[in-house]
Amino acid sequence: MTIVSIDFSILYPGICIVKDFKDFKWSAIVNTKITKKEKENLDALTKLYPNLSINYTSSKRKTEAEYHLTERTKLINYQELIDLIIKEILEKTDDDNIICAIEGISYGSKGNALVDISQSTGILKIKLIEEVLKNQHERLFVFSPSELKNAIGAKGNAGKLDIFNKFKTDPVIESVKESDLFKAVNSQKWIQNGEKIVSPIIDMVDSYLGVAKIYQLSK
Repeated sequence: MTIVSIDFSILYPGICIVKDFKDFKWSAIVNTKITKKEKENLDALTKLYPNLSINYTSSKRKTEAEYHLTERTKLINYQELIDLIIKEILEKTDDDNIICAIEGISYGSKGNALVDISQSTGILKIKLIEEVLKNQHERLFVFSPSELKNAIGAKGNAGKLDIFNKFKTDPVIESVKESDLFKAVNSQKWIQNGEKIVSPIIDMVDSYLGVAKIYQLSK
């Protein structure tokens, strides 16, 4: 069985793909501007750890002179972003026994941010069902943010740093300790700066929570 778990966001979606809770691969998409130094660090990371991959969108969201143009620009960007996610999944899965896990929408988002994440998440769900799961809706699992955090042994309201530290020290699934992401976060000091964890590394860590939840349910 292959589990595909997605921590979806518009800026830095993360993807964790694991086969039989043993063979872990991670991907992320960068959908925003980053500095030259940040890109150099990410490129070096993927060279050092081949089971980590990072892709970049070419389209950009921006405010246009007219409302309909702004909305069209956003939609083009969402389409490219989600196509990249689906492409990564299809390239890294090699069987038909796939299930997908995704975090439900956080209603802490407000205003346009909530509208945008709701719209793009809906597009992603449809793409997953049609192109990855072959219209087998029962293979899509949507978990609440709190139950995903609980799955790694954190509180339901735990912050990013708490989740990161849990992953570094006690990721629940023992085989994760042999994975490239586990090795990276425990050796690459630039990933953490005080309480701030570099994106999209933290997003790839967050994408693991869906796998931990499926593992919990399987027990």
